[in-house]
Amino acid sequence: MAKNYIQDGDVLTLTAPAGGVVSGGVYAIGTLVVVAIADAAAGAQFAGKATGVWRLPAAAGLTAGAAVGLLDGELVAASTENAVPAGKLVTATADGFADVRLSN
Repeated sequence: MAKNYIQDGDVLTLTAPAGGVVSGGVYAIGTLVVVAIADAAAGAQFAGKATGVWRLPAAAGLTAGAAVGLLDGELVAASTENAVPAGKLVTATADGFADVRLSN
């Protein structure tokens, strides 16, 4: 293995933003979108999963295969102003949620 390898990058140790994080919640840390694995207070270290498929809050009308972004804790169309690119939908939005494959 190369000597400069750090980790696989699936779960990252990050610093919780203002307001902290809640396990299962989706957060943008800069342009990195992760799902918190455990609760953490603002400024504390937390584990964030940067890969995988997750059921997350989503705006109405999004369809499977659509590129999406994250804005205020909700998946939105990728073209939405100020949205952070989050991945692609695996399912269409139903009952306020959609399944998304995170891609950072």
